Amino acid sequence: MTNISTSYSFNKMLTLKPRQKIVATILAKNEEDIIGRMIEHTVKQGVSQIIFTDNASTDRTREIAASYPEVVEIIDEPGNDHNQTKWVTRMARLACKHNPDWIVHLDADELWCGLQNLRHFDTPLVRCERMYLHPPISWDFDINKSRFYLDFDHLPIPQECKIAHRPIPDVVIDHGNHGISSPCSYSTTTDVYRHHYPIRSYNQWERKCLGHEALQRRGASCERWEMWYNYMTNQNLGTRFTRLVRIWKLMIEDPQPELLHGLMEFWATEEVLKFFRNNTDMMPRVGEWPK
Repeated sequence: MTNISTSYSFNKMLTLKPRQKIVATILAKNEEDIIGRMIEHTVKQGVSQIIFTDNASTDRTREIAASYPEVVEIIDEPGNDHNQTKWVTRMARLACKHNPDWIVHLDADELWCGLQNLRHFDTPLVRCERMYLHPPISWDFDINKSRFYLDFDHLPIPQECKIAHRPIPDVVIDHGNHGISSPCSYSTTTDVYRHHYPIRSYNQWERKCLGHEALQRRGASCERWEMWYNYMTNQNLGTRFTRLVRIWKLMIEDPQPELLHGLMEFWATEEVLKFFRNNTDMMPRVGEWPK
């Protein structure tokens, strides 16, 4: 004879948590080398719908994105001034109409992890402050070979945060997806994090350098993009890329302060570079993902 009390308790214990609905936005331009893998990973992390903006790609980026049923809307943006705030804000407001629990704003060169941990927060905004940086390992990009990364999480230096937020119909997203313009309560976490592949191959880096021209068209600037652009116009981008790959390969085998300084000059702000120059005993860890 069935023990009704025991059976009820067992079934109750197995009840799954309600599934949270996460909608993502993606802004992309000429990202065919990574966009398919990025979308597939994002869906596996629990994102059910994606609003996608293609900024006049001349490669297969739009075609690849359109092949995924989770990409429910594609906006063709012809603008040439990299107006990220305007374009991502437009997607954020469209995402609200899908009645999600959370909205996340993803760059095409980021693979986010831990999105299921958003269920633990009840604030309207979550600042996600952990990032793992994947430098390039060769002239051509292969994500399976680019599995080694730098981990700064244990060091007392600021990291660029990205955000997740509840549906806010009149939201305005800050440039870089680092915040929203409206003041509100927020939580901070390192349990929602991202693997970042900003420089992946020589050809991709060369295209990215042109972002400086786009920013200039609307009177904006980015110190990092301007530095890269100067490398390109001075015709030594190839030499710089070769050096970057060589340093990173050495760093993987034997992390040393002088290698780190050479590596970080391609990416870090002056504040971070100064920290490492003054604290040679503090080093990021080299990690591997996926193993």
